[in-house]
Amino acid sequence: MGIDEFLHTPARLNICSLLAPAQWVTFTFLRESIGTSDSALSKQVTALEQAGYVEVRKERAVRRQTSIRLTEQGRARFEDYLASLEQLVARARGTA
Repeated sequence: MGIDEFLHTPARLNICSLLAPAQWVTFTFLRESIGTSDSALSKQVTALEQAGYVEVRKERAVRRQTSIRLTEQGRARFEDYLASLEQLVARARGTA
């Protein structure tokens, strides 16, 4: 275990923290929650998808909607990342 350098970027960390408690999250929700542009978010989601952390689903009901979720692998890596952070915090507080 250790700090996952790929996940450690603020944008990717924000995305994963919003995806973790949910099944699927819309692109619009992520953009508004993070406060970023479509292009910046799209770039990070694509990087996460290519690395196997997220799955992207594009639907066309009334209008086009993109939804994102953590893959099983992405969820496991995010949980490992959080556990590493918790260990660091415990060590810094002298409780580890």
